[in-house]
Amino acid sequence: MCKPAMRFGGAAVVLALGVLALIHGGEASYLTGTKFPFENCVQNTMFSRYYATLYSYTENKAKKSAQYCVQLHSAPADSCTPGKYRCCNTHINKLKFFPAPNCRGSLSSVSIQSKMMNRTGITSIYWEQHMGFDIVKITPLMQWLPNADAVDGAVVCINLRAPCWSLAMLSYDKEVLEYALYDKKVSNYECCPVGMVDVPLPNMPPWAPEYPEAVSSPTPSPSGSTPSPATNDTPTPSPRPPSPRPPSPKPPSPQPPSPKPPSPKPPAPSPPKRAGRKRPPPGPATRRHLNE
Repeated sequence: MCKPAMRFGGAAVVLALGVLALIHGGEASYLTGTKFPFENCVQNTMFSRYYATLYSYTENKAKKSAQYCVQLHSAPADSCTPGKYRCCNTHINKLKFFPAPNCRGSLSSVSIQSKMMNRTGITSIYWEQHMGFDIVKITPLMQWLPNADAVDGAVVCINLRAPCWSLAMLSYDKEVLEYALYDKKVSNYECCPVGMVDVPLPNMPPWAPEYPEAVSSPTPSPSGSTPSPATNDTPTPSPRPPSPRPPSPKPPSPQPPSPKPPSPKPPAPSPPKRAGRKRPPPGPATRRHLNE
């Protein structure tokens, strides 16, 4: 048997549904306002002992198939409010669901298992229409659920396939799946307690925590000293390795050779010598002057 995905205390659920019933009275499908199951029968669960919860849900996206299981419950007899009809003394013979449009043929097979019997297949799956809406029903169940004790804890599993192979696709309301529980028809279907099960959210990633971690407050030290800081259990990531050193700069280019000193200037040319004039030989007057 599959492990339960969601379980509720019988008394708490009956009490909650009873409050809703008092608020909404006999309004059809008072939980959602869809008028499911579209019949004039007593739907308020405060007048019935029976209700259902989601037991498990699995998907196979590769094969486009899924299985959802609902668990039936029988509340204590004294929790049921007697009414005009025999709703507190009925059985369960039929289980109805409110599917989305264009989902006919999506229920490939159904099985039932209880504490009194092993899993058994149910071949009677019917699709019908009420007020323009499709309804799918699974029947008969009373041959395996003859009394309230047999009902309590029984699990009905439904296998899905295309076109509506997931619970979100199958449900008329994409957040909840509405159901109704019926007895065998006597003078009429006087009682049809309705309820709804949550459509599971898509799978969370594997690293997401299932529940948020509680943060504990530090306990004060009895001596009044300052408490040491709380240690962090989360491992500190290793430091990154140091970046490689940049390459050494290239040596400076050698300086260009000093320019050669300028060549010495050539010596200035000597001034040209004047051509000497020969003195004329002294004349007679000159000779006379020299001889005096």
